[in-house]
Formats: sequence, structure tokens, C-alpha cells
Amino acid sequence: MRKFVLLLCALAGLAACHDDEDDSPQDVKTARTVLVYMAGENNLTVTSNGDRYLCVDLAEIIEGSKSLAENQRLFVFVDSLSEKGKNSTPVIMEVKGGKTTIMHQFESDFYSCAPARFREIVQYVESTAPAESYGLVLWGHASGWSVSTDTIAGSRTTRAYGQDNGTDHGGSLKWMNITQMARALEGLPKFDFIFADCCNMICAEVGYELRNVTDYLIGSPAEIPGDGAPYDQLAPIFFKSGSQLYKGIIDTYYDYYVKAYKGHKELDGFSVPLSVIDTKYMAELAQATGDVLSKFEGGYPSYPESPDLKGRVYYWYMDSPIMYDMRSFIKHNTTVADFQTWDNVFKKAVPYYRMSMVWMTIYDNLYYSFSSFTDNDDDCGCASMFIPVNDWNYYSGTFRYIRTFNNFGWNRALDWSRFGWSASSTYVRAR
Repeated sequence: MRKFVLLLCALAGLAACHDDEDDSPQDVKTARTVLVYMAGENNLTVTSNGDRYLCVDLAEIIEGSKSLAENQRLFVFVDSLSEKGKNSTPVIMEVKGGKTTIMHQFESDFYSCAPARFREIVQYVESTAPAESYGLVLWGHASGWSVSTDTIAGSRTTRAYGQDNGTDHGGSLKWMNITQMARALEGLPKFDFIFADCCNMICAEVGYELRNVTDYLIGSPAEIPGDGAPYDQLAPIFFKSGSQLYKGIIDTYYDYYVKAYKGHKELDGFSVPLSVIDTKYMAELAQATGDVLSKFEGGYPSYPESPDLKGRVYYWYMDSPIMYDMRSFIKHNTTVADFQTWDNVFKKAVPYYRMSMVWMTIYDNLYYSFSSFTDNDDDCGCASMFIPVNDWNYYSGTFRYIRTFNNFGWNRALDWSRFGWSASSTYVRAR
């Protein structure tokens, strides 16, 4: 899986995955330019088991490029771990017709999760291949909104997207917060889509934060397998539009793992939960969610009383369950009429998803059946949200959720302080 899945497939090694092409791309009016941002200076280059996820996925991208039309341009930024005794630096390449062209080789290594570098690379690709529309693929590790501070200059507890071990330049591990990602993309052409091939990115907090920089956010609310997406199949779909785009990505990805898991003891019949957020409805969904919270049956639990989450689907477990399915949570705590009013808005914001009640996870030795869930597929919406609870691990431990949730615009829009929940709330032991 793509969360904490140690070393080795450097750019020198990438040559084994593809052939370089010296021909310059032809001057053709571009319909769409897509950038795959491979933040691979971590254990996705080569794992302790020898899996070369970055190299394999790059080879798939190159294979898939054979299906592209002349007015479709596909770029890949690669930051990988150097092989022992060899030096490699990040590179931007264009992929076309099964060949690659090195467009820019950086002189020295840097943190690919640094917001300024992220913006620089996006700007380079957009200026090199101006197009009628743009797409972005986020490849690597992620943990959605779950971070400890709003800066990459933190410790190992700082997470969000783009884990970079700093190995190739003697640095320490860093990540990029989603709030920083949104700021880094401000003022640039709005993406038609951002496809997050990394864990936990389909949550209300991320969708709301990125609402001004992309039309669609596509990915999973849960953890995803280390193998990631089948890029040879997805590459031509990246250049479709509207529902053909997001349904094509979701269906292809989902069906790929149904087939891959066939015969597996724990995962047979299941896949990766996948969905799309239509960001133009995120402000409306925030308003509707804020309204429905105040209409909870019996009243929304005021601090320090926690809401009843027993049996509800959650998409990540780290110290405690976190990232609960927002549709299930609302459905089981409101009247039928209030839920229907809210759900009408939710279905606009999340117009398509395919749910799986079992998926690959690092929790409990890689596979966990989530047998404690009483929800079914029809209860869930395949998108998560933060729900403050009076739990020690929400105040302390690795992430300190209660201290940081207000960093995100979504949670400020919901105004949890109405119910006594705020960043200043402290853990209260039950009697």
C-alpha cells in the first residue's frame, strides 16, 4: 500500500524501463496537457521486498502513451531514490508513442514536496505545452487532511502528500500539506482534474481546499495498493472530459483490482473504494452539512460528549479510527427527510463512486476485514470527513487531530465550535 509501504530505482535505473527519444515534439495545437507528478524519493522506488512500484508504473505510462493522439501531451516528473554509488537528480520528461524525451534534468536534488518546487514544475509543463485544458496526477504517498502542522519543515509526524525522505541530499523526511498545495497552485490555469493515486485523498477537507484549482478530484478515501493505478489503461482516459473522464478512471481502476484480487483469501470480490468530487459543489455541500449537523436527532453531541460511531465505516486507523464515511454518519443520525435534503446536495458533489467494504490496508498485518462495520454499500458515499470525538489519541499521539482540524476551510465552514468543539478543547476522561 501507498502509505508507509526502502530504497533504490534511480533515474539511472529508469533507463531500463524505457528508451529515450531525441525527436522534438511536433508543433500541434494541444487539446490537453497532463502531468504525472511522481514523488518517489521514498519506499515506493524499491521496497524491502524488491517491488519497484515507480519503475513499473512509469513503464505502464510509457506503454499507455502509444494510444495518445497528436494533440494530447503527457509529461512525467520523476524524483526517485538514487542507486548506491550513482547520482541522479529529478527529471521532467515527455512521453509519446511509447518513447520518452527528457525535457529538463535538474542540476541537484531537492524536496519534491516543497510547495515552491511543486509550483515551479507545474508552471514549467504548462508553459512548455500550453493547452486548452490541463490534468494533474498525484503519484506517491498521502494521508489526506491528516497532518500535524501546516508546514513541511516539521518532523516525521507531518503528513499529507509527497513523502520525500531527503535521502539524496542528506535531508530528513518531509511532506506537503494540502493547504500548501492549494496555495502553490493559486493563479495557475485551473485543472480539469486532479487524479490522486495515493491514499486517503477523497475527503471533504481536501475537496474543499482544492475547489478553486481543479474541477474534479478523483481517487480513494481509503488506502490504495502499492501497485497503484493501471496506467497503461488509464493514460488515454486522462484526455477524456466530464463523466467519461471520471467514470473511465474509476471503473478501469476498480475493475482492475476486482480481477487482480480474484482468488485472494481476504480480498476476493473486493477492490479499492474510488470516487470523484465535483468541486464546484463543495461550498454548497459545506453549507448543507453545517445545516444538517444542527438537526441531528437528539441534538448534535456537545463537547466532550462524542457522537455514536459504532458500526460506521472509517477509512483509516492510526492510533484510533479516523476519516469516517460522511454519508453514513449523516444518514444514521438524522431524520429521513433531513437526510434526503442533504443527500441531494451530496450526490451533486460526489456524482459517482464505487464502494468496496474491504480493501488492502497496512492496519492489522496488511489485510483487515473491517468486520466491525454494520454499514452496507448503500449507506456509504465513498468520501470521508473529520468528526471530532473525545478520544485521547485525538488530542495527543501522532497527529493531535483536535488541535489541527481547524486549519482546513471545510471545518471552519462547519463551525464545530457551535457544539463546543474547538482547537482548544482538551481530553476529558469518562467517569
